[in-house]
Amino acid sequence: MRLIEGGDLVRSRYVHPRVEPEIAYIIGKPLEGDVSAAEALAAVEAVAPAMEIIDSRYRDFKFALPDVVADNSSSSGFYVGSWAKASTDVANLGIVMEVDGRPVQIGSSAAILGNPIRSLVSAARLVARAGERLEPGDIVMAGGATAAYALTPGQYVRTTFQSLGAVDFSVVA
Repeated sequence: MRLIEGGDLVRSRYVHPRVEPEIAYIIGKPLEGDVSAAEALAAVEAVAPAMEIIDSRYRDFKFALPDVVADNSSSSGFYVGSWAKASTDVANLGIVMEVDGRPVQIGSSAAILGNPIRSLVSAARLVARAGERLEPGDIVMAGGATAAYALTPGQYVRTTFQSLGAVDFSVVA
């Protein structure tokens, strides 16, 4: 599902793709169970700016949580920018998503559960309930920081994360 950062998204492979900015974590040490935010952060090797491509078979992209489960999740791929130190504070970063140089979404990483690390804590707890754990090398996407933006061929998408970097791709037919 990982796509090459700076590369092309082939629009024809999707039903109605949308993109949303996220924070990505790469796990450096096994992580499982009822962990605290500090314990989750201690297991992180690095953080990065990211964008998730979401798609759905549902008409008009309108659905509730049970529909997401029935739809086999809406995630269809993701782009990850350059990795930064795990100690990088990503709790409240300004985020600007541009399409063809025009801002289309502006937000903050604080929109991800108040702090993106809470998403990693939740992921560790959820996988533990299934008898699994997050392993070194796993990439965990924290969740959308803004509303998803619809993609069409010919667009160039770039999202800049304050003090973290940027990630980009082009949409082709």
